[in-house]
Amino acid sequence: MEGRQRPGVSARLLFMVTALFWCAQYSYTQFINPELERMGMSAAFMGLVSGAYGFTQMVLRIPLGILSDRLRRHKPFVVIGCLMTMLSGLGFLVYYSPPGFLISRGLAGVASAAWVSFTVLYSSYFPHTEGPRRISQLNAANMGGRLAGYLLIILIVPLLGILSAFWFSALAGGIALLMSLPLQESSQDTQGITLRDIGQAARDPYLLACSVIGILTQVVAFSTYYGFTVNAAKRLGAASAELTWLSIALLVPTLVMNLLITSRRMRVFSMRTLVFLGFVLSAGYCILVPLTGSLTQLYLIQTLAGFSSSLTFSVLMGQSIRDIPQRLRGVGMGFYQAVYGIGMTLGPILMGVTIDAQGLDNAFRIMAVISMLSGLLSWKLMNIPPRKLEKTGENV
Repeated sequence: MEGRQRPGVSARLLFMVTALFWCAQYSYTQFINPELERMGMSAAFMGLVSGAYGFTQMVLRIPLGILSDRLRRHKPFVVIGCLMTMLSGLGFLVYYSPPGFLISRGLAGVASAAWVSFTVLYSSYFPHTEGPRRISQLNAANMGGRLAGYLLIILIVPLLGILSAFWFSALAGGIALLMSLPLQESSQDTQGITLRDIGQAARDPYLLACSVIGILTQVVAFSTYYGFTVNAAKRLGAASAELTWLSIALLVPTLVMNLLITSRRMRVFSMRTLVFLGFVLSAGYCILVPLTGSLTQLYLIQTLAGFSSSLTFSVLMGQSIRDIPQRLRGVGMGFYQAVYGIGMTLGPILMGVTIDAQGLDNAFRIMAVISMLSGLLSWKLMNIPPRKLEKTGENV
């Protein structure tokens, strides 16, 4: 009986570890650009620091996925992910300088590269048919952890200063590390990933289409609402703690929209329509940010980004593996997540260079054009009929 209870205990433990992990990962991000600006760094360097987070994920996600499946173990990678997020927070504190920010943000990307192992391990504690529902459940821990972190940071930073946000990240990562040590591996047998599996999944035209659109989604996201919107807030006179309200204004509508997307009411819209609408909203967001005259207006506009994020990123995440056979869906998801890291890397760098050359307002206007063009491209690329996998004898 004890053996049957262990997966349940580990599942609950991993749920809490996940909340702490993402709480640690996002507790300080809104302060990076303002601190770099205070240190006299250019927008291009701010983009490089932000891009380091996406670059390390892009490089490591597929190799880590292959290695974890070959070893038939995912717990070590969860533990390593928690260790890296703790070291990232400490890195900012120990080397509080532009190079230190660059290295530490790269370490945070290494930590996030382990996210696939979090989802695979959590799913393995439950029957195979419950996989999608359980991953959605773990995503709730992801967003809930972030929201809890933001609310705590609003209270802590005014009392203890900006450095407390990095200490908070290191502490949350350290607690997650300690809590991850008792986790048990599932007894479910898994099939190791091979390069041939990756090649087979990567040839799927719909996965490729979603991956290209995913790159563009992250270009827009990490250039604006995950990146340089804080610069617009600082220009409007935002105090340090007030920057965190931008993150909350982004996250709450994201949570609401994620629930709506799975409801029956939204099924009257095609996934292609939702993604296109998401890009239209992000274009409108990019147009409105330079026009804001107060922080209140910026917070309200930030909610548009939250809805946009769900309609693009969340929809594409599920759609990317639509035509992938069941046994290769983990491979397909790993491929998709690695590829969209290109957008997380290049987007903020290009935005930073544009800001240095054209100014913050014009950079947002250029991003609005890119977002609209991305929406039109998504409308064209996602016009691929679902593949009838059951006719080929493949298990979906």
